[in-house]
Parts: sequence; C-alpha cells; structure tokens
Amino acid sequence: MKNKETISTWQMIVLFQAFITGSSIINIQGPFISLAQNGAWISLLLANALGFIILAIVLWLNGKYPDLSYIQYTKRLLGKGGAYLFGIALVLLLFQITANITHGMGQFFSTSMMKHTPLYVFHFLILFVAALTVKSGIEVMARMFHGLLYVILFIISFIILLNLTHFHPEYVLPVLPMGWKPILHGAYVGFGFPYMDVMYFAMILPYLQHNCDKPFKRWMYVGLLINGFILATTIVACIMILGPMAMVEKFPIFQLARMIEIGEIIQRVESVFGMALVVASFMKLTMMLFIINEVVTQVFDVQDKRTMVFPNTLLVYLLSLTMYQNEIELGESGLIMETILAFSLAFVPLLIVAIRSLFVKENRGHT
Repeated sequence: MKNKETISTWQMIVLFQAFITGSSIINIQGPFISLAQNGAWISLLLANALGFIILAIVLWLNGKYPDLSYIQYTKRLLGKGGAYLFGIALVLLLFQITANITHGMGQFFSTSMMKHTPLYVFHFLILFVAALTVKSGIEVMARMFHGLLYVILFIISFIILLNLTHFHPEYVLPVLPMGWKPILHGAYVGFGFPYMDVMYFAMILPYLQHNCDKPFKRWMYVGLLINGFILATTIVACIMILGPMAMVEKFPIFQLARMIEIGEIIQRVESVFGMALVVASFMKLTMMLFIINEVVTQVFDVQDKRTMVFPNTLLVYLLSLTMYQNEIELGESGLIMETILAFSLAFVPLLIVAIRSLFVKENRGHT
C-alpha cells in the first residue's frame, strides 16, 4: 500500500540533511572536543565514514523495497513476531533519544539564554509546536524545512566568518595530544550520535517519489559527506578560536556567537544566533516525532496515524522531565549509553534484516 503523501528527490535530500545535521550542530562540538581534544575533527570524520556503511545498507534495502519502510519490510522478511520485537526495541530507543534532544534544547535555553525559566516550560512549548508540525504531514515539513535549512547553514557560516580575526591556527596543534585512543573513543560516540540516525531515516524514505533512484542515492551520499564537512569545520573553528577553553564549554558554537563584535554596529547578537541554532534542533526533534509515529502505527497496525501524534508527544514530554536530574546524567546517557543502545537495538536488527533479505527473492512489482 503506497503512502498518499510524497515528496520530491530534492525535498528528501533536504530533510535528510536537516535530520542528521539538526541537533548535532549545537551538541556535537562540546562532547567531541572534551573526548578527543585537538583530534576531535578526526573523530568526527571517522564517525562520518561509519555513517556511510549504515547509509549503504539503508539505501540497498530501500532499493529492494522502495514502497516499504524499515518496519514494513521487516514484517515481510521476519513476520509479525520479528517486526514486533525489532519495532518495539526501536521505538523505545527513539523515545529515549527524542527525550534527550528535548532535554538538551531546554538546557540550551536555561543555561545560555533564559536562566530563570523552568525546563518544563521550554519542553512543553517545543514539543507542542513540533507535534502540530508532525500532524500537518511530511509534505508540509519538507516545504518548511527547505528554507530553514538554508538559513541555518548561512548563520553558521556567518558565525565562523565574523570570527576570522580570532582564529589561532596554532591551537589545533598537536593534533594527537594523547594518541589515537581518544580519537577512536570520539568516533565510537559519533557512531551512536549523530550517524546512527541515518538508520532511523529509513522510516521516511517510502515517501519519496520514485522517479530517479540513482541520482537520489548519489545525492544522499553527497549529503552525508557535506554533513561531515560542516560538523568537522565547526569543531576546528571552535578549537582555533577558543583554544583549551573549548574542552570545557558545553555549547562552544554559541560561545563563538557571543564573541562577535564589530564596532558598535554588530554586537550582543548571540540571542539571534542562539534562536537559529535552536531551530536546527527543532527540525531534528520534529522528524524524530514523525518517525516515532510511523514506527508505532506500523508496528501496531493503527489505521489513522495522526491520532497517535499527541499521545507519543506526551510520553516524550514526561520522559524529558523525569529521566535526568541534572546535566551530568544527560551527558553520561549521550557519551556512554546511546552508542550501546543504538548498536544493539537498531544497528544489529538492521543487519539481521539485511542478511535475511539476501536469501529472499522479492517481486519488485508489489506495492
């Protein structure tokens, strides 16, 4: 059964870029630099290479089952029992990750911009708007995020360019101050976030208009490469501008915005940049809610998908307020648990489904 809504190839590429760049443009620099120090950009590129492996598997399965999502072809290959097992494991993981993103956005507001406003206010407003966006459908999301992504990329470039006078290339050296072990540790963390997210995007691919498969796949790989370049560039910029201070800053890219000052014309503009960075996380959060809704409705065969949007959002809201008591617990979840959970609950099932598909001949004419 085909999805009623469809989006163009370019809109799908834009959604993919917004999805994998989204919240990582705010959250990735601090953890990577604290783990790998001056070699953080190498860790990011290694993690990006692992993302290509995940993307290759996802696109190969999408080529075999172009009208089916991950849950739908899991049902076809492993039966309802396998789909229930892998689907429930995946949706639990997605709830945890989405709650993390929500909590991270709330922390960004409460620690950097509005320190006296309680977290539950931010969480409620962010999730409510995201739920309304999800309910409007994938076509509306694609049109909305198309322009927002360009704005975000322009603002990030603007932040870096206006800080050119603060660049200190010598801060990047030595590149491997503590050898390769911290570099590999950073790549391990990057596998869980943001590059395991590529697998979750398999739930959105069936909405693509199937009119040019090969260019689409090439552009997906190009999009992943661009993502690696953007994130690595922001990491290098944070190191060259902040130096050793980059290792202790939670949001280094926001600190770069605070440093912008051109005479009496351009100064104290970090709030504008901060809101733009939050929009990037909002796009990621909205798409995660959309994917959660897709997984839940497909696993449990819910006919009207939109009826589950607000119940799923409410659960994310409750989790975002109750899972962590402080920033340290959230950091431990991201640095320690997320990769383990993503590997065991998402990547291993994806491999099992892919291996199973090797031994099953499918009629490409089915819908």
